[in-house]
Amino acid sequence: MANSLAALKNLPCPAGDKCTAFQCLFKHSGDVDIVPTNKLPGQSLSGLNATLSLDQVAPRKRIKLDSATSQLSYGQPTQQVTLKSYLPNSHEHNGSSTSLSIAQAHHNPTSSHGHDISTSSISQARNTPVSSTIKSRTNSITSSATPTGTMSTSTAKTAPKAPESLNPRLLKRSPAQHDTRLKLIKALHEQYVRLNSELKKNATDKESRQLVMSKQQLIVKALDDEEEMAIKRFAIYGNAIRNKIMTYKRMTLAQWKQERTDAVQAGNAQTSKAASDAPKPVVTGLTALQEIDYARRLVWPFEGLAKFGYVASIPSPDDIKEARASVEASGNVEVCDRCTRRFQVFPGRRAEDGALASNGACTYHPGKIYFTERGPGKNSQGQKKYRCCHQNVDDDSGGCTTAPHHVFKTTNVNRLASLLNFAETPPNPNVPAERAVCFDCEMGYTVYGLELIRMTVVSWPDYEVLADILVQPFGEVLDLNTRYSGVKPEDMVSAVRWVPGEDPRPVTTPNNQPKPKLKIASDLQAARNLLFSLISPETPLIGHGLENDLNSVRVIHPTCIDTILLYPHRRGLPHRNGLKYLMDTLLNLKIQQESDEAAPEGHDSAEDAKAAGELVRLKVRDEWKELQMKGWTIQDGKIAPPEQEWSVVGGTKGKKRGF
Repeated sequence: MANSLAALKNLPCPAGDKCTAFQCLFKHSGDVDIVPTNKLPGQSLSGLNATLSLDQVAPRKRIKLDSATSQLSYGQPTQQVTLKSYLPNSHEHNGSSTSLSIAQAHHNPTSSHGHDISTSSISQARNTPVSSTIKSRTNSITSSATPTGTMSTSTAKTAPKAPESLNPRLLKRSPAQHDTRLKLIKALHEQYVRLNSELKKNATDKESRQLVMSKQQLIVKALDDEEEMAIKRFAIYGNAIRNKIMTYKRMTLAQWKQERTDAVQAGNAQTSKAASDAPKPVVTGLTALQEIDYARRLVWPFEGLAKFGYVASIPSPDDIKEARASVEASGNVEVCDRCTRRFQVFPGRRAEDGALASNGACTYHPGKIYFTERGPGKNSQGQKKYRCCHQNVDDDSGGCTTAPHHVFKTTNVNRLASLLNFAETPPNPNVPAERAVCFDCEMGYTVYGLELIRMTVVSWPDYEVLADILVQPFGEVLDLNTRYSGVKPEDMVSAVRWVPGEDPRPVTTPNNQPKPKLKIASDLQAARNLLFSLISPETPLIGHGLENDLNSVRVIHPTCIDTILLYPHRRGLPHRNGLKYLMDTLLNLKIQQESDEAAPEGHDSAEDAKAAGELVRLKVRDEWKELQMKGWTIQDGKIAPPEQEWSVVGGTKGKKRGF
C-alpha cells in the first residue's frame, strides 16, 4: 500500500496550485526532493541541536533518483544529504534548506571515529535560499562524487571500462559463499602477482616487457579464471580452483613466461583475424556479360513461384468485384498491423470531423523480437525482448512508441487488384538482351493498406541507377513508415513532379546534402509503366523478397532471382534470412546502419538493391568455382560445358570413367 501511495508523488496534483489538502499525496510545483542517505558506521553529528536526530536526516522512505544524479564516477564517493525544516526555528527561515556532505569512513582517515560538522556551516546553510539549493542539487551531487571534484562528462557509449576490484563477480548461481570465493581469489591473485613481479625484474628486452601485466590486468585475470571455474566446474569448484592455485604456486618463471607469450600471441591472432574480416569485393573471375549469362541459371522456375507468395495469374473482374463488396460489407473495419486492435478507416476522410481512422492513437513496439543469450548457470534461460526498447515480451507493456493512427496491410491479391489490376511484363525490343536489373521498393501505410511510395531500379552488375523515384499513393497517407522506408513527409512535399519521358534518376544535389533529391510520379500506374520501359520478360529481376516489391507495383514477371530463395533459412519457410543478416554474415558488409537509434532514418532502397545484387554475384562466384572443377571453361567469351565429364583427383584433372 505504501509503495502505491508513494507512486502518486510523481504525478501532478489535479487541483494544481489551488490544492488545500494537508500533506497532499500528489506532486506540487513547490515540492523539493530530498536525497536519501544511509547511516554510515561511526558517524556522529556534533554541533547540531539535540532535536536533530539521524532518523530525521535519513528519511525512511527510499526516494528515487533520476539517472542524471545517480551515476557517479569511480572513486571514493560521498553522500549528499539535504535537510529541509529539520533545524530548530526553521519556520523563521522561509524555504530554507541545509546541505550537508557526509563522507564515508574510509575516505578520510580521521573520519573513522566520526564526522564533525561545524555550527558555522549549519548556520550558513540556514541562510541558503531554496532556489539556490534546487538549482545546485544535481551539481552538488556530481561534484562531490570524487575527491578531486571532477567527473567525466563522456556518455555511456564512450566511457571507458570500469576498473574492477578484487571482489568475486555476481553470479546467478554461486558455487560457494562469498567469503570462501574471496579467499580463493586472493590466493590466486597472490600467485599471479608473485610470478608477474619475478618476470618484471628479469625483463631486459622489449619483448619481455610486453609480457608484464599491470595491476588491473592481474585483477581481471584472477576474476576471469575464478568465474570460469564457478560456471564450468560448478560441482567441483572448490577442488578445481585449489588445484589451479597449487599449479601456479609450483610454476617456474620460465613456464609463466611461456604462458604469457602464448596469451599475447593469441591476442594478436584475434586482432589480425578482425583485420582480415574486413569486407572484400566479390571477384567472380567472369566479365560483366558472362556474369549476366550465368545469372540466368539462377532464375527460379515461374511455375514454382506461387507457393512463395508470387502472383502467377491476373485476377478476374468478378474476383475484384467480390473483394470490393466484402470491404464495403465490413464497413472498412481492419486489424492494426502494429498493435492488433480493430479500427475503422475512412477513405476520403470522415465527413463529421475529417478523421482518417478511428480508435485513437496506436501504441506499439516497432522493433522485432529477439532472444537474449543464456546467462551463467545450468538452469538459466534466454529471454524474449523487443529490439526497440529491450523490454521483456512477457511484461505485457503496451508499447514504447505512439503513432497518431492505426495502420493495416492486406496480402489478398483481389483486394490489391481493386486499386490497380496486375499486369504481365510486356515485350520490349528496346531493352538490351544482356541487361539484368536489381529492383527494390519502399512502402507506406494509407487508408487502402500498404502502398508503394518509392521505386528503385539499378543495373546489374555495374550498379548504374536506371530509375529512382517517389510514387504518389492512391489513398490518404496514415504513416509513411519512415523507420523502414526512409521516406519523410518533407520528401514527398518538396519532390519535383516526374513527367513520362524525363530522366527518372535523382536530381543532382550539392555534396553537403546526404540524401539525393528524388522526383515523384503521379500515381502507381505511371511508376509501373516506367518499370516496363526498362525491362522485358527475359530480363532477370534481382531482389530480396521480390514478391512484396512486385505485388506493390502490380507486376507479374517470369524471370526472377530472389536472394531469399538463393539463401534459404536453415529452418525453412516461413522463416527467412534478412538482407542485413546475409550481408553481415556472408560478405561482412554493414547495411541499414542508423546513426541515431532514437530517430532512425530508415532503409535506402538503392542500397538494398545493390546489396541483393552483391549476394547474387557471390552465388555466381561460388557456383562458377564448382563448375570449373567439373571442367567447364570459357569459350568465345561464353560459358561452355566440358566435352566429356571430368573429375578432379589429387588436384589434377582426370577423365571420369563410366560405370
